[in-house]
Amino acid sequence: MDILSEDLMSAKSAIGKLRQDMEASNRLAKPSYLGVIEQLERTIEPFRLHQMEISRALEIPEAVAGIKEIANANQHWHDVIKQTTASNWIAESLHTTHESWLDQSNLLQQGVSQLFQLQASAKLALGDTSLQLIATERLMANIDFKAIGSQFQIKMPAISGLESSIAQVAASYGSLAGSLREVSDITRLPAFVLPGATREIYTTSFALKTLRPWGERDEEEAETEFQFVAEAELETSDCIILLQQVDPSLAGPYIGARDALNGNSADRARHILTSLRELWNHLLRRLAPDDLVTAWILSLANQKDLLHEGKPTRRARVLYVCRELYNDPLSEFVIQDTKALVKLIEFFNRVHELETKLTDEQLRAILLKSDPSLMYILQISTEVGGRTPSG
Repeated sequence: MDILSEDLMSAKSAIGKLRQDMEASNRLAKPSYLGVIEQLERTIEPFRLHQMEISRALEIPEAVAGIKEIANANQHWHDVIKQTTASNWIAESLHTTHESWLDQSNLLQQGVSQLFQLQASAKLALGDTSLQLIATERLMANIDFKAIGSQFQIKMPAISGLESSIAQVAASYGSLAGSLREVSDITRLPAFVLPGATREIYTTSFALKTLRPWGERDEEEAETEFQFVAEAELETSDCIILLQQVDPSLAGPYIGARDALNGNSADRARHILTSLRELWNHLLRRLAPDDLVTAWILSLANQKDLLHEGKPTRRARVLYVCRELYNDPLSEFVIQDTKALVKLIEFFNRVHELETKLTDEQLRAILLKSDPSLMYILQISTEVGGRTPSG
């Protein structure tokens, strides 16, 4: 394992220890939240500077558009971590904080101590976010879309479409980061929002990584990737439950894709990709039915790109699901992330249609990308504002 991988593992371990220390201080009713924040800064900052030095030394292919957006977003999170407790944040924090943060933090203290604890919890979450973005930067720095096109003999229009969709989702993540300027901006949103968005960026880059020519693989990344992938799988383990809550019939394609992955059928790649495409088509229509979305669209002043031949577009359906988030950059990120997932499924399918056998690693990676995306939009639909799945 190389130096950067060791640093990532060490930093994750350090943040986990800080979180345990904060929980222990709760139990002892002797909070030292400002100390936790100071420790977090001391843990993250040297590591981030080291990562910046490594990034400058890497030869980043020009084809990987959007990697600077991710790096800039990560620097933004470090700036937020460094913020001291702002006076206006103390005045308004608790009544504007989403209840999921209060539940997650298991707040035991009162008054200002409670505010310090909430801020410390949010900053620890930012520490986790930063480490995942660093892993994402590293993955994307080694992706060459032209090499992928050459390996699978896929023409440039298809490659350019995939590259453009990745650039757009990275840019939308950067815009989301820019819209969250203070800790209080983050805690106003549900606790799953920022970690989920960052997980989306990571799993997208991981799926792309599996398409790299074998001669360009860096096996030293394996241990770090294993931990991030294991965490993503654990965080999305309730995906099937949420699908069944929305509509039991939606679980069928999902289970079919999972069963195909674990089976020995010669046609399992087609089965997996077809199941995922079918699942997403049905899910968006179930979460955002034509009649409800159309009525909602007609109430809007700006209806551009929301209807096509009288039917809601995919963009309209995603916007409808996100309509109560009151954060336009977040809604745009979900739109672009959904588009990127569709492009990835189409690309994997194109590779398969060219009679190129998809590897187990590639099939698992596209499922790893699909699961968090499913989980994310299901969480938005079912948890924001306590709405029912059907809106």
